[in-house]
Amino acid sequence: MTNEHSKDDTSENLFSNKPHEVIEKLGISYYELNNKFINLLEENQKIKQQCKNLEEKNQENVLTRINSELKENLQEKEIQFEKLQQYVSNLKKQRNEEIQQLQRLDMMSQNLEKNLNILKLNEINESIIKDFKENNEDFLSSLLKKENESEKSQFYSNIKVVVGLDFGTTHSGFSYCHVADKQNICSNKVWPGEVDRFKTNTILQYDNKYNNVLFWGAAGFAKKRYRKINKPKMNKPVKSFKLHLDNLKEHLKPKLPVDYKKAITDYLREIGKVIKHTIATQWNINYFENVLLVLTIPPEYSEEVMKRCAYNANLINNQNSEKLQFITESEAAAISCMENGLQFLKIGTTFMVIDCGGDTVDLITHKLIGNSPLRLSKVTEHVREFCGSTFIDNEFINFLRERLSTRAIDLLMEYNYGQFQCLIREFCKNVKETFTGDNREFNYDLDIEDNAPSLFQYINKETREIMEENEFLINIQYNDIKLMFDPIIEKILHLIRMQFNIIQESCLTMLLVGGFCENKYLQNRIKQEFQDIVKFIEVPTQPIAAISRGAVVYGMNNLENESFILSKILKYTYGTKLCMDWKEGVDPPHRRTTEGKIYKFSPFVKKGTEIFFNQVFSVSFLNQTELHRTTEYNAEYCDEPGMILLGMCYIDPPDVHFGCDSCDRLVTLEISFGKMEITAIARNNMTGREFEVSFCLEDY
Repeated sequence: MTNEHSKDDTSENLFSNKPHEVIEKLGISYYELNNKFINLLEENQKIKQQCKNLEEKNQENVLTRINSELKENLQEKEIQFEKLQQYVSNLKKQRNEEIQQLQRLDMMSQNLEKNLNILKLNEINESIIKDFKENNEDFLSSLLKKENESEKSQFYSNIKVVVGLDFGTTHSGFSYCHVADKQNICSNKVWPGEVDRFKTNTILQYDNKYNNVLFWGAAGFAKKRYRKINKPKMNKPVKSFKLHLDNLKEHLKPKLPVDYKKAITDYLREIGKVIKHTIATQWNINYFENVLLVLTIPPEYSEEVMKRCAYNANLINNQNSEKLQFITESEAAAISCMENGLQFLKIGTTFMVIDCGGDTVDLITHKLIGNSPLRLSKVTEHVREFCGSTFIDNEFINFLRERLSTRAIDLLMEYNYGQFQCLIREFCKNVKETFTGDNREFNYDLDIEDNAPSLFQYINKETREIMEENEFLINIQYNDIKLMFDPIIEKILHLIRMQFNIIQESCLTMLLVGGFCENKYLQNRIKQEFQDIVKFIEVPTQPIAAISRGAVVYGMNNLENESFILSKILKYTYGTKLCMDWKEGVDPPHRRTTEGKIYKFSPFVKKGTEIFFNQVFSVSFLNQTELHRTTEYNAEYCDEPGMILLGMCYIDPPDVHFGCDSCDRLVTLEISFGKMEITAIARNNMTGREFEVSFCLEDY
């Protein structure tokens, strides 16, 4: 009883006190307990925050996992969709093939039905046989044509960019355009060693053994490389190598230290690098798969040679690649002018294109015969003369010879060719390109010390003293410049007059293209001379780039199966070797054969004739004949000067049982002229057998 009572009393006494007194009686500090409680609260808060962070992190992981799963599912769906698209495409293709097959079977059925009806006839005459053969030939021809068109369409579908390359004698350039934006044709203006010019020099600087190209284009005339007199002598740059493609006499072609084909190949390779780099910076495409290259050449140049050079230059990966096409420079210039939107070019308009370049001036007259799409035909044959702007440079050189002596200029050209070219470039930049002929006060001081310091070691003492008095400046005055221009411009004016004499109809428009046509003095002289003859004398936008831009337009239209050029003017007369009876008193005795025959040249189309593409010319012969062409309008025999044997046509004679009194009509030779080729088909009139003959003609 005592213990229990004692316990109750203690408890009662303990809780009857104040809380802090109770805590003190228990031996615990109030403040210690309070601090522990606060710490527990803080720790609890941290645990809550950690839980929250864990929840957020767990949520992010879940979202990442879900996102990853969604991406994988999306990729799988895309793959399935692509497979489905391919499947649908294959079904469409299969359906089209089945439709074509059904059409073929239907046509074959109709032909068979017609043939069965023929077999029911009691009498089969020659006209029925002819109809039967023609029907089947037409049927097979149409099938072949459809297949070719299908292949062509498939080929062109890969083309994404068209490049027009103007490979010039003195300067070259290119333009390009994406097929999805054919109105936006760009002309390149960035070259090694030069910027802001549509063309660069057509020159090559080789190493001492002429194996490798060190510099090319404008970089080949780098000024600083030739400044020092004790500089080791370098090879002269190789230039004008394109002229070796021309039909010039050998003494008129420039002498080259390398084969001209190697020079052309090396230059095409270098400019091709710029083309590929430019295209690659614009679009992510495969050059060999997605680029159509249109190369411009004069009409008389060899397409086959240029094709081989382009292949060796790595511009095409197959020598017979269809991704390389050709167009003549004059045709490209005409197309560019039409695409400029010149309002005065209407259907029926006859217009003359005058292409004034560096070495040559080219003239040709066209007629616009359609504008939806654009179509043109030739009125005159292409005419070329060597009277371009570089001949003004030659007059400037003669001017320097008079001032400084011929010996000094010759030595400068021999030992310091780079400095000599600096003088030429300085003259072109500040005189030739800016001269208008209007300002009689125009003059220019040529700084010899700055551009050709080595020249002073070649001039005599008296001339050197005069140069020192003039502070090494040569003043070129208005009359000096005019005397340099006028002889060259007179040749151009004479060439245009001759063209007007050839044209048999009125020519209302003259279009001036080429780099030289940018010169105002040339423009003014042409306008003064012919403004009373023609109504419009125009210089299109960017005349120096007109040819390369026209080549792009030509390539674009080929992709759409359209063609600007419908006809050409023949440069040669074509005919066959014909066996005839020799006539006494008429034919030369020495040409009489032992059988009393004579062989003569029988023309079937003459030089100067306008021929339309795929137009067919026919000639009949026995079973063997020779095809010739000549530069002359009239020719009588196949061994005359200017006559070339193109090839032999031969077809086995018909069987004897056919019987034919007029054997000279047994075989027909059909010649058709394409854009860049000539096709000859020999047909046996009795048996209907045909043989296609190739003559490898590159120019006609």
